[in-house]
Amino acid sequence: MLSSSSRSHRALVSFVGSRRFFVCSASSSSLSASSFRRPLTTLNDNNKNNDSDENKIAQLREDFRHCAATLRQNDYETYLCTNAIDASRRAGPLALRALNCETAGIGTHSGGEENKDIALVKLRWWMDHLESMFTPTTRRKKSRVPEHPIARCINAVATHAKEVMGSDPSFNETRYVTWIKRAIEARMEDVEKGSNAFDATKDLELFARETHGNFLLVTLDCENIRSMASDHVASHLGTAIGLTNSLRGAKINARNRKTYFPMDLLAEENLSAETVYEGKVGDERVKNVTHKIASAAVGHLAAARRNFTENKLGEKYPHMAKLLLQATTTERWLEKLEKYDFDVFREELQRTPPLLTQGRVFVQAWKNQF
Repeated sequence: MLSSSSRSHRALVSFVGSRRFFVCSASSSSLSASSFRRPLTTLNDNNKNNDSDENKIAQLREDFRHCAATLRQNDYETYLCTNAIDASRRAGPLALRALNCETAGIGTHSGGEENKDIALVKLRWWMDHLESMFTPTTRRKKSRVPEHPIARCINAVATHAKEVMGSDPSFNETRYVTWIKRAIEARMEDVEKGSNAFDATKDLELFARETHGNFLLVTLDCENIRSMASDHVASHLGTAIGLTNSLRGAKINARNRKTYFPMDLLAEENLSAETVYEGKVGDERVKNVTHKIASAAVGHLAAARRNFTENKLGEKYPHMAKLLLQATTTERWLEKLEKYDFDVFREELQRTPPLLTQGRVFVQAWKNQF
């Protein structure tokens, strides 16, 4: 049985196999069951017999594989960015990003009143269970972890963080549930709005920050990265990712009679939501609105990098840049959008060249930059 916290941390993430780049997959078999013993004993009230431990180890291993498969299938670029994180630090980001992907997917498929009600029930389910998972460890042991692979991974990460950093006075476990719940609440509000667009650009930016920035805040906090400067970096980068994703999904959203173009920008271009729903290629008004949202995303991306550099966060936290590699894929897509003159409904923008994306992420990870 592993005895030290550092070895425990390495053990929790051994599900990703070897330390080679891009090896994390749902079918990976290079896993060590015994390496999970220490993290799993925190989920086991009485440290039961070895057979029970081995079953829990095998279950958690499969749960993390499920998280990897969820990301790979639904958000391949984030999957690549997560794979670039050092194996010893990959568990938390993988679980959190899988949860964000899961809740985002619920909101994306919420068109129609019946689907809207189903989506709200699913999001409420996550809200109801997260608080019990992110409570003090002694109380969490008594609560029942939901029978969901992502929920079990989140619980394992939360338990481990409390065990390793519980003595750190800057560690505050309640922040986790506050940030994640705020992200899910933002998804619920978006579902309830239905086809209604945001009133102003600042509202869209707030939504982007709440849904993506909060998950980045939790990711950094899990890795003991806590400062005002790092919070600003996470908020700006999360906003940039969210704004970019609102454009990346424009074509699919239009088919579902939904748009994330704010009403103030639509009004400036004398553009109606109905026209956006048509999804026509080459409309100059759509290009103009897209350009303004993309420019805001670029501004937030630049602000994140500026804060990172000016506050020398790379020196204070050498592992921080790899946790922020989503900036690389976000920038790559914005460059591609500019190449096609901000014509957001172009079919070419829906394709992700896997080798080029892998190469760009690999280079940035190798440079330890984002």
